[in-house]
Amino acid sequence: MKKIIEAAPVIRDAQGWYEHPDLPPFDEGDAAKFKEWIDAQGLEVQRVWMDGDAPDLAERYLEGDGDPSALVDWQPTAPGPGWFLLALYDEENDGPVAWFARRASAAQ
Repeated sequence: MKKIIEAAPVIRDAQGWYEHPDLPPFDEGDAAKFKEWIDAQGLEVQRVWMDGDAPDLAERYLEGDGDPSALVDWQPTAPGPGWFLLALYDEENDGPVAWFARRASAAQ
């Protein structure tokens, strides 16, 4: 039987990054595998970008050489009730992002 991912305590590293302990490792080009896993888990996912969620922190993080503590300070806002954090990191070209998930049945 496959392991069903559920909410877990969010323990971020020194840089402020987080990866859910039950999230399989996916490489940058694994979008199809990630979608397949999301579907098999019965999840829907939503990204929350720092620049939209916490513009002051995003400005602090992105200006000049950047202030890495801004990512540590960011507490991303879940899209709503029932969402849990899958990952939080800095996408190379797009900036800091938090990936949230919830059971697809919770959306109905």
